[in-house]
Amino acid sequence: MTMANTESSAREQIREVKEQVVDQAKNTFQQARDRASSSLGESKSQIADQFGTVADALRRTTEHLRSEDQQRIAGLTETVARQVDQLANYLRTKDARAMKQDLENLARRQPALMLGGALVLGLIGARFLKSSERSRERRIGKGGNGSERRFGYTGYDQPVSGQGSRGGGYAGA
Repeated sequence: MTMANTESSAREQIREVKEQVVDQAKNTFQQARDRASSSLGESKSQIADQFGTVADALRRTTEHLRSEDQQRIAGLTETVARQVDQLANYLRTKDARAMKQDLENLARRQPALMLGGALVLGLIGARFLKSSERSRERRIGKGGNGSERRFGYTGYDQPVSGQGSRGGGYAGA
């Protein structure tokens, strides 16, 4: 076998391996995209069902308000129920790409609405994070990580330090 044949054979093997790697990467990427799409579809369906449940509750509230002769408020709750139901149906019928395109179109037509929505989502997110932090601090404060609290003779809430000192400057028994 000549040197040229060996080089040609090696190049062919490298090309075949490269094609196999590229095909495997494409297949893996497609599988990941399919799994993500399936997961998104399931989540979207669950959210749509929850909105449907809210719309049903609003309709029951509307009926109750009408029985209580509260026509004006009943009309408002009925309108909100219709809007929520339309949102649920939209989530059930649209795919992610169509929703993205609709959102982009809305942003072009109503930029102030999008900015307001982003602000509201940001405030809700900040509120959520703040309440999560408080909840975590309460769990930790109950002795979860050794930050036990004891009451001394003075009645003050004093943290116990790791060196046996109880603070407050009292060195008595």
